[in-house]
Amino acid sequence: MKLLTLFFLFIFSLKFSAQQYGKELDRYFTALTNLKNFNGNVKIAKNNTILLDKTYNIPHEDKALKVNRNSKFIIASVSKIFVKYGILKLAEQGKIKLSDPLNLYIRDFPNGEKISIENLLFHQSGLPREIKDYEKYDHLSLDKIIELARQEALQFEPGTQTLYSNVGYFILHYIIGKVSDKGYWDFIQTEIIKKYQLKNTGEFNSAQSLSDFAYGFSGENGKITPVPQNNINRFETGNYFSTTDDLYNFSKQLISGKHLRKDLILTMFGNNSQLIQAGGRPGYRAYYYQDLKSGITFIFTSNFTDIPFQKVTEDIINLLNGQPYQIPQKINKKAIEVPDEILKQYTGKFALEADQSQVFTVILEDHFLYILDKDGEKTKIYPESQHSFFDNPESEDGYQFLSDNNHQYHLIIISTGVRLKTKRVQ
Repeated sequence: MKLLTLFFLFIFSLKFSAQQYGKELDRYFTALTNLKNFNGNVKIAKNNTILLDKTYNIPHEDKALKVNRNSKFIIASVSKIFVKYGILKLAEQGKIKLSDPLNLYIRDFPNGEKISIENLLFHQSGLPREIKDYEKYDHLSLDKIIELARQEALQFEPGTQTLYSNVGYFILHYIIGKVSDKGYWDFIQTEIIKKYQLKNTGEFNSAQSLSDFAYGFSGENGKITPVPQNNINRFETGNYFSTTDDLYNFSKQLISGKHLRKDLILTMFGNNSQLIQAGGRPGYRAYYYQDLKSGITFIFTSNFTDIPFQKVTEDIINLLNGQPYQIPQKINKKAIEVPDEILKQYTGKFALEADQSQVFTVILEDHFLYILDKDGEKTKIYPESQHSFFDNPESEDGYQFLSDNNHQYHLIIISTGVRLKTKRVQ
């Protein structure tokens, strides 16, 4: 069996020609789609050669789920690329400095003298990932977000750690609006939308009517259903729609240096020469990957939540770099029995490291573990091994309990392929 595994990895680590890459990439996304794990558009290039540019639709589902080449998708946090660009453009224009403290632009912001624009830009501000209890609001204006952000405590001293923060980028959006001559949206249209000729990109909430709009869907109890409207309209800021063509055209023009100074472009890519941004909200997933060293650009937009995100993004980059990967296959996990004395070790309360307002409680009832979220929703989980659990036998998602140096167990939640670490709080 071990020899077969080694042979499998060898076969799938061979390098291909451009045409072979295209066929293998298509085989990957076709398999993913047939497993009901992808619905959307994909564009992949290496050294400006297009390897894949295709639409994938899950077969035999609601017609409203179906998308086409011209479909426009909400790209969620992928829009941070535009906010990041906007801040660097203002720096180029001499209207801000990356070293400026936040309280220069928002007076009396708590700890504003410690937080720099650069801290916000690179997720080192100490501000949390999300506004506390944002789910309670059907609609959040930018002014309301800033008001709520003032109430958030720092997670660490600014500049000492890195913690992904949507709050920080809402603040950067606000600063662009305050510093630019005619406001945020006029600035983004002038400096990005028009200069880069992004004909199918904009802010969803500013659109009265949007042709070819891809409405968002998610999977629940084996059924694919549309997401509630309020999940799409909750934020008036950063609610961009776009297409793979527009995002790819932006990527090509960005590195030309035509519209932004070269040193600032390199700042966008960071020390590892990569510009990577994932985006997701109920009903949508989007991804932007651009690597200056390898020449790889990988972009997808999807109107479907249930994508094994981390596995897909890692597999595709491995495929393109001649590293081992695996074509998606049907999953069928099997439950085993685990004694109560072991299960008891896993009970307690756990908070997400990335968003400590998200607390999960693990309880033991009738020889099974259950996980309760902060709203009290209860999920039964089944042991696949002594430390790994699942709630859906056909999904790669699941739960792991790992021991630390003090023999205390902490919980890892695997959601759409992303490993979310927690800290035990009780």
